[in-house]
Amino acid sequence: MSTLDIRDLQASHGQLRAVHGVSLSVKPGEMLFVLGANGAGKTTLLRSIAGDHRAEAGSVRLSGVDITGLAAHHRARSGLALVPEGRRLFPNMTVRENLALGRSTSREGPWTIEAIYEAFPNLAKLDHAPAGKLSGGEQQAVAIGRALMGDPVAIILDEVSLGLSPAAVDFAYDALKRVRDMGIALLVVEQDLNRALHTADDLMVMCEGHVTLHATPARTSLNALAAASFGHDEGETA
Repeated sequence: MSTLDIRDLQASHGQLRAVHGVSLSVKPGEMLFVLGANGAGKTTLLRSIAGDHRAEAGSVRLSGVDITGLAAHHRARSGLALVPEGRRLFPNMTVRENLALGRSTSREGPWTIEAIYEAFPNLAKLDHAPAGKLSGGEQQAVAIGRALMGDPVAIILDEVSLGLSPAAVDFAYDALKRVRDMGIALLVVEQDLNRALHTADDLMVMCEGHVTLHATPARTSLNALAAASFGHDEGETA
């Protein structure tokens, strides 16, 4: 059974349709990347799944349970976590304080601050550091840790590498791979096609709200991903 299952999701901004009947599924311990140029509908898709943006049609199921009608905070309590673009940490609060905010969903589970530090040892030494003083990669790791504090079964992440240095991206992706190895389903929006091709278990490209390619890394290429980002069909879909 898929942890996260989306069927025929549609969402708009006013009269502009941003997401056209998108379907996807992510299994436990699987990482699905959603790719595409700016304005492709990726962020609207994620916000609609998380409940931060009202979907006009379609369904969202989490671990087999239909959560389509739930508000965002109830979806979080059901086990769906969102790491938004820009991470949105509280810069004047310490790493520990930012992590503690992840328990606000009141969802019971094994994750404590100490468990986060055990999973991500590099964060332990930053315990009392203000989040605003960390590198971009360290901040992204804290944002992922904060999501884990809510004991999710699935995490959706928007623009993981945006604005980060190559070293910071490596740091953030090391954290993501650890989360995948824990059996959590990951839905990741990314613009770095090469990074996605070498990291993902599954790939989906969007253009103007439509899915233009859906393939495993073994059955596509960098050129095909780039072409699909502009709505071209290279004939390499799965």
